[in-house]
Amino acid sequence: MGGEHLSWIEWLGAQSLVALGKGLVLCAEIAAVVLPLMILYEVIEARGILKGSWKGAERWLKPLGLGPRAIIPLMAGVWLGLLYGAGIVVATSEREGLDKRQRLSIALMLAMCHAIVEDTAIFAVLGASVIGILLPRVALAVMVGVMLGWWWARTAPGRGS
Repeated sequence: MGGEHLSWIEWLGAQSLVALGKGLVLCAEIAAVVLPLMILYEVIEARGILKGSWKGAERWLKPLGLGPRAIIPLMAGVWLGLLYGAGIVVATSEREGLDKRQRLSIALMLAMCHAIVEDTAIFAVLGASVIGILLPRVALAVMVGVMLGWWWARTAPGRGS
C-alpha cells in the first residue's frame, strides 16, 4: 500500500468532477445554439413578420392537408421544438381556428420533425452529419403528412363517394 491506488471514494469524486466539467461545456455549446435561435424568433415576432400573408405557402401545405393558417404553429414547432413551441402551437391553433384534422396533422408532423433547426445545429456542433440528421426526419414527416392529407381528402364529409 504505497498510495498508488485511489480509494473508490476518491475515484468517484475525481470522475464526478470530470463529468461536471464536461457537462458544463456541453451546456455552454447548447446555449450557444439555442439562445440565438430563441432571440431571432422573438425579434421576428416583435417585428410582425409572422403576421404577414402566408398565401404563398398554401401550395406546399395543401398536400399535407393543411391551410395557410397552419404555417405559424408548424414553423414554431419545426424551429423551436415541442417544449418552447408548444405554447405557440396551441395558442395559434386556437386563435387561427384550425380544425381537429389540421391540429392532428401538425402534431404528427412535429412528432417526427420537431426542432429540426435547433437539433441539427446542436448535433452539427458536436460533429454529426447535417444531411444524416435532416434528410430522414424531414422525408418521413413529409411522407406521413402527404399520406394523411391524401387520406383526409378522400374521406372528407360531403365528398359524395
